[in-house]
Amino acid sequence: MRILVIMRGLPGSGKSSWIRENGLEPFTLSTDSLRLLYSAPVLNLSGQSVISQRVNKLVFAALDKLLAIRMKNGDLTVVDACHVREEDFLRYRDLIREYRYRALVADFSDVPLEECKRRNRLRDEMRLVPEADIDRMHSMLIKAKLPGWVQVFSHNDRITL
Repeated sequence: MRILVIMRGLPGSGKSSWIRENGLEPFTLSTDSLRLLYSAPVLNLSGQSVISQRVNKLVFAALDKLLAIRMKNGDLTVVDACHVREEDFLRYRDLIREYRYRALVADFSDVPLEECKRRNRLRDEMRLVPEADIDRMHSMLIKAKLPGWVQVFSHNDRITL
């Protein structure tokens, strides 16, 4: 099944929960999971144990390599990351063309900022995202335009893959 589902939304918008609720975990490449493979949780300035962002270069290189392998195999794949900038989608364009994939975006951008922050506060300490980071990501999300080669659907839509 040559389908790539790209998650899009703020931390706390419900992307990972949607993946879990729809039984898509076995098909998912998650940037947070990759971060935890590269680095154990670290202490932030407040003394909280959090997922390290210092390994992002390695994480995205691994994501690209794993995704290329899965797409070469023709596997249904879901990418669980925020994708708040236009350029976040460019990393997939060539693979989609090369392996003749259909690109779907599960869009969570309509989840209100304050609701994302509320949900974020309910997360395990390690998965908390600083509110300033959520605000910064929100400002990028509302400005970003999606590329014309993706098909967008709302997280509220019923979809059959």
